Amino acid sequence: MHRLQGISALAVLLAGCSVLSGCSGKDVPPMVDRMASEIPRFAGSGPFVVTDGAGLQLALQGPAKRIVSLSPGGTELLYAAGAGGRIVATVQYADFPEAARSLPRVGDANALDYERLVALQPDVIVVWENLTNRIAVESLHKLQLPVYFIRARTLSDIPATVRALGTLAGTSEPAETAAVELDRKVAALVRRPVPAQPLRVFYMIWAEPLYTVGSRHIITDAIELCGGRNIFDDIDFPAPIVEIEAIVKRDPELMILSVPPITARDWRERWAQFTSIRAVATNQMPRFEDPALDRMGPTAIDAVESLCKVIDGARAAHSLATASP
Repeated sequence: MHRLQGISALAVLLAGCSVLSGCSGKDVPPMVDRMASEIPRFAGSGPFVVTDGAGLQLALQGPAKRIVSLSPGGTELLYAAGAGGRIVATVQYADFPEAARSLPRVGDANALDYERLVALQPDVIVVWENLTNRIAVESLHKLQLPVYFIRARTLSDIPATVRALGTLAGTSEPAETAAVELDRKVAALVRRPVPAQPLRVFYMIWAEPLYTVGSRHIITDAIELCGGRNIFDDIDFPAPIVEIEAIVKRDPELMILSVPPITARDWRERWAQFTSIRAVATNQMPRFEDPALDRMGPTAIDAVESLCKVIDGARAAHSLATASP
């Protein structure tokens, strides 16, 4: 299955359902209710206070020495912050950097092994805001496990998050070194010349249901830096479900298919009937798949240039078509 931010499409579906359908605490698994009454409490209440990406304060006994990361991107960010040695478990598909492959797993961001998670006695659980099932977050709160939210919506948020995780783990020195270099890379991208008229882009990540990226996803920022505009940048959610009618109405000039080659071919065949969409009519439906960009960790910054080449190529093709008699 195709992956978004390193998790399965099914996991993305569950994450979307929890937000779009308004799942609430009443949906917490019965097992969690039982465990909540039987297990020791690990809720933070110490003198070491940090503020997470969502602006929430978390009080611990000291810098976190036992960390569980519930996203591949969060795991990569922790390693960049010099805190890789403090991660005691992560989730499926957290495979970068190489050292992350040997970490114990507690399921994925939406189907967690709560008993194993509790047995690990983590100082903190690092959760990517809005890309983890709300029911899973409610379950963590019910178990009184300290939760630290990552919120990274733009490329410039990546170095800032590395610094913040360095503070959380007490590894500020290596985190600052990494963040300075990441700041330099982001600044170089920001200086990239951008055309006055952005290219309208639809970034497709799944077909049934039809998933794209919204304003809270780093890919939207990357598209903008490459001289494009995500046609769904007005949706305040990282990975929204959209309707075909909305895509027809917004008429993208470029449709980027973030899937393997065989799947991309199938998707192009599905779109072939919608010739009123300019991207379809001009055959501007390239495949672009980069796990680093999907993962949204520090290496996402390095992946932007490849995305820019795709968008630049589509712009050149449109210019040539317009100039032809």
